[in-house]
Amino acid sequence: MTELLGGCLCGKVRYNIKGSIINSAICHCPSCRKASGAPMVGWAMVKRSDVDFDRDAIGQYESSTGALRSFCSNCGTTLFFEGDYLPGMIDISTESFDNPDNVLPTLQIWCSSKSQCVRELPNMQCFDEFPPQE
Repeated sequence: MTELLGGCLCGKVRYNIKGSIINSAICHCPSCRKASGAPMVGWAMVKRSDVDFDRDAIGQYESSTGALRSFCSNCGTTLFFEGDYLPGMIDISTESFDNPDNVLPTLQIWCSSKSQCVRELPNMQCFDEFPPQE
């Protein structure tokens, strides 16, 4: 078993996982999109008992009945999701891992809610870095 480490953008919140990833998915639901300000969010699900972190630096809110979202109270990084319908489990945003490529999503959920932006990704012009400004 490998220890997985991660945290927020400013470094105020750090976490470590001493367990296995149960699944990892890209979520397209409107709630995740709105909470993150992004067209989709990657989540890795683990047993809550396998995660160590200090809740003192974390802000939380109930985004819907039985759904708790956690973020860094300093920089706002989306970090965790816990739902009553997932007892004993916690989702961790995949891009908050120190090495997110070690926690690649393997499926997509709420695909019926994909934003038009995501649907158009294959047709968009792509640059390796910030594009030149004219």
